[in-house]
Amino acid sequence: MTDSIDPARAAYAFANRFVNVLVTLPNGTAVRTAGRCGGMSYSVLDHVTSGRDVPTWPAGLFAPGRVPPDGHLVADHLRARQLDSFRSVSALRFVTWSALPDRDLGPLAGVRPRPRRARPGRLLTRAPGRPRVLGMVVARHPLRSGDNHQVVATGFSRGATGPVLTLIDPNSPGREVSLVETPEGWRASNGRLWRGFFRHAYAPRTPPALPSASRRPTVRVRSGAPLALAHVATGRLLVVAEGGPALRATGTTTWTPTGGPALLTDGATVRLVTDDRALTVVGTRPVLGPAHEAVAGGPADQAAADGAAADGTADGWRVVVDGGGPWRQGSRVRLLHTATGVLLAGTADALTTSWTPDTCTWWTIATPPPDHPPAHRGTHRRAR
Repeated sequence: MTDSIDPARAAYAFANRFVNVLVTLPNGTAVRTAGRCGGMSYSVLDHVTSGRDVPTWPAGLFAPGRVPPDGHLVADHLRARQLDSFRSVSALRFVTWSALPDRDLGPLAGVRPRPRRARPGRLLTRAPGRPRVLGMVVARHPLRSGDNHQVVATGFSRGATGPVLTLIDPNSPGREVSLVETPEGWRASNGRLWRGFFRHAYAPRTPPALPSASRRPTVRVRSGAPLALAHVATGRLLVVAEGGPALRATGTTTWTPTGGPALLTDGATVRLVTDDRALTVVGTRPVLGPAHEAVAGGPADQAAADGAAADGTADGWRVVVDGGGPWRQGSRVRLLHTATGVLLAGTADALTTSWTPDTCTWWTIATPPPDHPPAHRGTHRRAR
């Protein structure tokens, strides 16, 4: 078998559990569809053909949701590519094939034998080494065509009982899935039984520069070690922009935690300073700038913040690790301002603070910015 694509590097780290709100009716009812398998499959191929790793965002960072929420850079990218996956003539087969019988019915070809007659290997051998998007059919009525699926076919071989396709399936992150024909249909190693499949049209696009969580999640955070912070709810990076800290889709600022023990843990008090501009990320007023000077707690809290800034203690942040214990690069953390009790937070594009420990107050370590050597270089492929 030829080289295949390593799903640990090429695929997304979370399963396809998206819920899409297509429209909200006048009575407030939301019309929803499940999944962004087409967007995930298209995005995987975008990154493979561009020679880039898919950004890693483990499902645990988004607990309890398990997927990046709408407004997150990755979620919005996958939504856009999902819509692209429907803008092709081949997408009509999701509807038309759902109306076909399993087996041949007179001159009408059934869904199950169609892939065999098309010779599954040709899906890949027409362009050796290039993966393909496949449309997987399970529905038995056009009105259920939303139950169908999209995957990436990455390899082909001949097994003892027939052809074997290897897949990257958005429903099974981080592992390779095999597909074989059985008397009941096309059986996948992740337990799914498909009626049939077809080659789905795909036009490559250069993927946007999407921030990524750390690719070394078990490494502990050390005092004084450069790091980059990503906002979990939006995927944006904490960077220096226009003379002050801000949230941006891209950026090159790294931050150095100082103070506390060499290996930082839950409850450690740190200061966040840039390693090249001597800018300290301090309490509510210095973080947000003149346009956001008021402390949300009222005059007493504002006075406390002013006093803390004057005596030099306002630059302290207590690290609150989700679940406690060591602060690792893959941890979710909150940063609690020691002088005022506010949490460092963010919105779609703005840095802010919050008194409520909600989803907008989670942070994690990001992969080094573009001008720093990435944690891993090399091809997505692995030897077989």
